[in-house]
Amino acid sequence: MEINKLPIEAAAILGSTHEVVIDYTDLSDTAGTSKTLTVTIPAGSWVRGGAHVLETDFTDGAATMSSLVYTVGDGDDADLYMTSTEVEVTGTEIDYKAPTAGSGAVTREVGKVYASADTLDIAFTASGANLSTLIGGKLRYYFAMVDLDDLKKG
Repeated sequence: MEINKLPIEAAAILGSTHEVVIDYTDLSDTAGTSKTLTVTIPAGSWVRGGAHVLETDFTDGAATMSSLVYTVGDGDDADLYMTSTEVEVTGTEIDYKAPTAGSGAVTREVGKVYASADTLDIAFTASGANLSTLIGGKLRYYFAMVDLDDLKKG
């Protein structure tokens, strides 16, 4: 998994400051059907969800995997920033998706301020086969994270 801070021009266009790039190899080391990847959120951060871009459909080659979905949230709400999104080729994969907050979640414009450190949780769940059977796939998830403590330092 790569976590990239976006250049100012890209951040302005997307309304996001960071990009998370997830490749099938980030998941295929797991013999089970679920895995959560995390991004550290420092205390004093303001976070807003962003868009999803499926660069390459995820596939297990043998077509035994019938679905691979993911959500993006935190320790309080599993789909706070992105509701369940299909990324596997035998499912109805979603190539592009705007941020979709789950039930009771904050809106993209408002976001959430973290008084204490937390993690952005990107949780994957497969059906029909273990994650270890994946042989391809890549997605990009965008989000905004601003360190509000920097504002206090003047």
